[in-house]
Amino acid sequence: MTKVLKGRKDFIYFIAGVALIILVPVLLISTAGISRASRQMQERNREYWQMIVQDIIYDMDKAIKEYDNLSMTALLQEELLNILYQQELDQVEYAAASSWLEQQLTVELFLNNSLISSFQVLGNNGFYYTSNRDISREETQALAQSVEKSGRITIFMPDARDSGRESGFVTIGRYIYSYKDIRHLGYFLMSIRRTELDRIWANKDLESLRVLVLDGEGAPVYGMPEGSWELESLYREMAEETGSFYGPQEAEGRLYLYQKSAYTGWTAVVAVPREVYHTSVWSLNRTFLIAGAVAVLFTLVLAYFLIRSVYATQLENQKNETERSRAEMKALQTQINPHFLYNTLGAINMYSVMEDMEAVQDITDALSKMFRYAVQNPLVPVGIAQEIEHVENYLKIQKYRQGIMPKLEISIEEAGDAAMLRLCLQPIVENIFKHAFAEGIRPEHFIRIRAFREGGRLLVDVTDNGRGPSMDVEDMEYVTDGEKNGRGIGLSNVHRRLKLAYGDSYGLRISGRVGKGMTIRVCQPYQVIERRENPL
Repeated sequence: MTKVLKGRKDFIYFIAGVALIILVPVLLISTAGISRASRQMQERNREYWQMIVQDIIYDMDKAIKEYDNLSMTALLQEELLNILYQQELDQVEYAAASSWLEQQLTVELFLNNSLISSFQVLGNNGFYYTSNRDISREETQALAQSVEKSGRITIFMPDARDSGRESGFVTIGRYIYSYKDIRHLGYFLMSIRRTELDRIWANKDLESLRVLVLDGEGAPVYGMPEGSWELESLYREMAEETGSFYGPQEAEGRLYLYQKSAYTGWTAVVAVPREVYHTSVWSLNRTFLIAGAVAVLFTLVLAYFLIRSVYATQLENQKNETERSRAEMKALQTQINPHFLYNTLGAINMYSVMEDMEAVQDITDALSKMFRYAVQNPLVPVGIAQEIEHVENYLKIQKYRQGIMPKLEISIEEAGDAAMLRLCLQPIVENIFKHAFAEGIRPEHFIRIRAFREGGRLLVDVTDNGRGPSMDVEDMEYVTDGEKNGRGIGLSNVHRRLKLAYGDSYGLRISGRVGKGMTIRVCQPYQVIERRENPL
C-alpha cells in the first residue's frame, strides 16, 4: 500500500511539475499577448472615438454654413437694401416697407426654408421689422450690439443649462452692407429652433458617450457639463486644435477627446467613461486567461494556436470595424456639393418672382429627376441612355441659369445597349462649364458625347471646344490631384470609382490643345444592361 501511495504521490508531483513547466511559458506568452492586444485595442478605440469627434465637427460646420447661406438670401434682396439705404422713412414708406417684408421676404425665407422660426431687420435709419411680434426692438438692439463687424455671422446660443430645450432658439446675426458704397445699413437677425442642433449627431453611435460643444470662450453651447471643475479642466487641457487627455480625479478616469472647428471656433468634446474603454480590454484579458488554462490541459501547441486565433480574430474584427467607420465618414464628406442645389433654387426663386410658371415647372422637374437618379447606388451600372438623360436634365437647369447653352451633340448608336457606371458623365459636363467655358458661353461652343465599342471596352468621349488645358496634352491617364488643389474633385471621384469597380486598367483619360478644347474619355469594360421581361 505504501509503495502504491508513494508511486501515486510521485505521479502527482510529476504531473504538477509538467503542468508548471507548461503553465509558466504559456502564462508569459499570454501575458505578452494580452498586453500587446490591449494596447492595440485601446489605440483602435481611441481612433474610432476621434473620428466621431471629427464627424461631429464636419456636420456642425456644414449645418452652420447652411444657416449662413440662409442669412445671405435676405441680404441679396435689392428692395431690402433700398429700404435701409434711405435716410429716413415717412409713415407711408414705413408701412410699405413692412408690408413688402411681410409678404415677400417672409415667403422667401419661411416657405423655402422650414428651419427658420423668425427674423428681424434693424436699420440705422430707424426702420425695424420683426416677423415675431413677441420680440421687441430693445431685445433686437441688445443682440445687434454684439454682432461682429467683420461681415461674418455671429451665433447667439441660449443658456445650455436651460432645461426648456423646446423653447430655446439659435440666433444668427450679421451686418447689412450696401454694395454701392460699402456703407453699414443695419442688422439682420434670424432665429432657428435649438433642437435643430440635435440632428447633427442624431445618426452617430454615441451610446454610453457624452457630447459637449463649447464656444470660443469656453462656454457650453450644447450638452451639460458636470460642474465648473469639468469646464476648468477642459479649458486647461485643450491647448491644441485637436487631442485627448484623461480627466482629473473628479472625472473618475474619464477619457476626453476634442477637436476645434476652424470655421466657427467651437470645440466638440466627447467624454468616454472609464468602464467603456476598459470593458473591452478586460473581456479580452479574460479570454486569454481561460485559453491559457485550457492550454495546460491540452498541450502548449494547442494553447498557442488557440491564443493566436482568438487574438487575430479580435484584432481583425476591430480593424474591420474601424475601416468601416472610416469609409462611412468618407462617404459623408463626399456627398453632393450643396452649392449647385443652392444656385438652382435661386434660379427657381427668380423665375417664380417673374411668374414664369412653365420655367419653374421645367426646372423643378429636372432637379427632381437629377436628385432621384443621384441618390441611388453609384456602383450599380445603368443603361447609357439613362446616363445621357441625367446629363440632359443637368443641361436643362444650366440653360435657365446661363441663358445661352453650347450646342449638344450625342452619338451613342454604336453602344446603345451598353451599361456604364452611374454619375460618370454629369461631373465631366459640369467640369466643362466650370473650366472650359469659365469665361462665358459663346454661340460657337459645343459639347459632344460619343460612345463606341473598342474590343471588350466601352469608350465614351466627352469633347468641348473651350479654352482647353494650360498646355497641350496627348492621350494620358487622368491624375487624381483634385483633393490637393481644390479643383477637379468630381473628375477624381469618377476616376477612382471606375478603378474601384473594374480595376486599375480602367478610368479617365484626357487629351487637348491650348485654346482648342479638351476630350475626357471614360474607359470601362463593355457590358450589356440586363433587361427583365415583363411577366404575363
